[in-house]
Formats: sequence, C-alpha cells, structure tokens
Amino acid sequence: MKKSTMVLFSSAFACLVTYAPISRAQTIQAVESAPTRLILNGQDASNPAHLVRPESSTSEPTSWLPIWYLFKVLSELNIRSTWDGHHWNLVLPSGMHADLTNPPKDSANSSDVSIEINGTPVDFAPRYAHRDPSGRVVTSYIPIWYLMQALNRVGITSTWDGTTWSMTTSESSPTETKLTVVKDFANALNIQPDATSSNPFDDVSASDWPYVNAVLQKGYFTADSSSHFGSADSVNAETVDHAYQLYVGIPDSDLSWNAGGSTIAWANAVELNQGLANGTLTSTGEAQMMSNLSALYHGYSKNANGTYRVWFQPYDAKKAFAHDNYVTAAMASKGQSLAFPLVDAIQFSVQSTGHLEFQLPSLSDQDLRELSCGSLFNATGNHTEYSVNGGQTWAVTSGFAGYDSRDPSNGGVVSPPKTIWVKTEGHAEMDASYIYPKDDVVFASIGMTPGSDGGVPKIQYSSGQAAWGN
Repeated sequence: MKKSTMVLFSSAFACLVTYAPISRAQTIQAVESAPTRLILNGQDASNPAHLVRPESSTSEPTSWLPIWYLFKVLSELNIRSTWDGHHWNLVLPSGMHADLTNPPKDSANSSDVSIEINGTPVDFAPRYAHRDPSGRVVTSYIPIWYLMQALNRVGITSTWDGTTWSMTTSESSPTETKLTVVKDFANALNIQPDATSSNPFDDVSASDWPYVNAVLQKGYFTADSSSHFGSADSVNAETVDHAYQLYVGIPDSDLSWNAGGSTIAWANAVELNQGLANGTLTSTGEAQMMSNLSALYHGYSKNANGTYRVWFQPYDAKKAFAHDNYVTAAMASKGQSLAFPLVDAIQFSVQSTGHLEFQLPSLSDQDLRELSCGSLFNATGNHTEYSVNGGQTWAVTSGFAGYDSRDPSNGGVVSPPKTIWVKTEGHAEMDASYIYPKDDVVFASIGMTPGSDGGVPKIQYSSGQAAWGN
C-alpha cells in the first residue's frame, strides 16, 4: 500500500495538552470529510469521520482521522497511549511483544509526530490540525500508513479500503478465569463483598470468599459443585450477559418483552457486548466487558475531549408495560430495540453551573421514532435552545418537551443534519418514543439534574412509565 492512498488519524487529546505550533493555514483550509469504520478482530470498534486531503503540496489526497479514536480502540487490547501533542507512545501490556529493529532516522521536520513503543521511537509521521467532524475541538491527525506500520510491529495486521480499517491481532490473549470475572463483575457494579456464612469451596481463598459469596447469594453466578466453585474455569460472554440480566432484575421468563428477546441479543442491545468477540472471554475481552459494565453502572462514560456519552441503564419491560392493555410483548421488545440506540448515541457536556449541552442523533420528522430533549420542571419556565448547524446559531423552543424531532415548530425537519445540538438550563429531560396508531409510547427516558459543583449531573433512567417503570 502506498502512502499516497492512506488515511490520517487525529487526536482529541491534542486540544487538552500543549503541542507544537501549527500554522493557521493548516487549520482553516476546507477539507472533505467521509465516514470511517474501525474494526478490531472482526468487531465494530468505532465509527468516526475522516478527512481527505493531500499529505503535502506535491502528493495526492489521502484520508485522515482523529487519532484519539485509535487510542480508544487500542485500549481494548490493554495498549495504553500517552500523548503530548508531539510524541505518541504505545505502552504495551505484559506479555505483548514488539519488533523494535530498524529504528527510524531523526525527522528533519520539527512538527512531525514521533511514534513510540514503550518509549522507543519506531517512526515519524506528519501531523495536521483540524476540527474533528464529530465534534467542535481542533485536534491532531496522522497518516494511517504510518499508524499501520507501527501497529504491525506489535503484531496487529491491517487492511484499508478507503472506508474501513480492519485490524487483527496475531498474538492471542490468554483466557480469563471465572474467579477474576466474578470479582471484577462485583467491583464494576459496586456489589459489596459478603463475608457471612462459611466458605465451602476448596478453590476459593478466604480473601476471595466475600466476593464469591456475594454473587452466589444473589444468584448471578453458580458454583460447579457444593465443594468446588470452579475458580480456574474459563467463562464465555453469555455467562456475564446473564449475570447482568439478573442484576437488572429481568428473569428469563420476561425476556420476550425486552430488547432482543434473548440474553445475548438483549446484552447486545444494551451494549454490554460492545467491542467483544464471540466465545470464551480472554483477558482483553474481559477488560472490555468490565469497562462496559462500569459505564452501564454509572450511566455514562467520559470521552477524551471532556464530554460524556450516555449509557442507558436498562429495565424490565414486562414490569413497565404489562399493565397496559395496549402494549404487547412484541411492541415493548421492538420499542426498546429502537429506543436504546438513540439514547446511547447522546453526548453531553457541562457548560456551566445549571447549564448542559447535548448532541443528539438526528431523526426526520416523518420517522415513527421520536426523540425530545428539553429543560423541564423549572420554576421560571422552559429554557431550551437547539441548533441544526453545529452550534453556529440557536433557536429557542416553545413546546413543553423542548426540542422534538417530530415537531416542526420545535426543531423537527424532514431532512435533518447528522447531529442536533440542544442547550438546557436546570433539569433536562430526554425521551425516546415510538409512534403507534393509537398512542405515542416512551421506551427510554433520561432525567439530568445539574449539580451545584458543575460536575457530572445526577442522572435518572427509566422506562418513562412513571407509575410502573423502574
């Protein structure tokens, strides 16, 4: 593959740290953007937008992408990235090896990025500063060709077709043990260790028993026998999927009411299995799954650029809707399946005390799905503004729900942009609904109350069914 056909990647981290000066001309010229897929070991890992521009004044156009997206993808392999705007260092986990032969000559261009593995330079790459098409920060970009060469040194092979970058690891990650999974599961969900009762197992130490006992008492995991827990057993993702399903409070008999209709499909719908490969959990896969669990427990994850992403906390749809003679199990399952991806795509940031800003996925006002976002329950009224041009101009809403994707008077349009921006003051409410012939049914509701300290707001998740939902 020639450099002239490669893509560059950028880092939102660059806006957070000091980096080498970049000329104004590098940041203001018009650049074409295009969709990108980052695939790791066959799994969709990230879907940012990349840029298309020449690497130099004499080269053909190439593709460029915000590098911090790659940082996140590599973290799924327990490869940690450090970045100061001029040096990108890949810190490898124990057991992962790198080819550090044939080191590069020093770069003649002081603005080039030094790509390093465990502190050893392995290449120098051009850098370009531009606004991330997926956000509003100016960040750094590096040609994918250089990135592919660096990753090849740690056993990650790549293919690139102009839209999809597929990365495959050649070194297999060891499988994780059942005991480790159980302890990490308890920690991710803040399940308190329980030291009551005596330890009957010959393969569980006294220090590990409180964790094992806690999950056994709640029925999340099972032992191999009355005297042997199976601490060294391997575990597949479905075992953890089922444990989380029970943690949420969804018995197997209620699955037909919930998104997906089965344990694995439900776990996929709530993104517990995001970034995982099928089969036995490896150490890498287990780390990713526990990261997902932690995000679900908190209800959000923090992005590299300081904003946050919603992780909707699921509920039992049968408990929420079975009392409603209109809503059937099939309707509830479909409604959740359509609503969860919408709310999970919401990004938000704290602008100042009491003020939040949201980036919502767009829907046409003709779509039977509906997404609303607004300032509710405020004594001084509804203070909601929305923007359809990336925050350049804002309009004030007049409806009770604030911005409403199906209401032309409050932001709804036939052909909306990719992202809708919404600003709220005070308590904010977001609802994802589906329009049925006889009713508009909410399947995911989020309430956010800003804190007095300007930190992450208090977040409440529910089915939207006030009297019956979780």
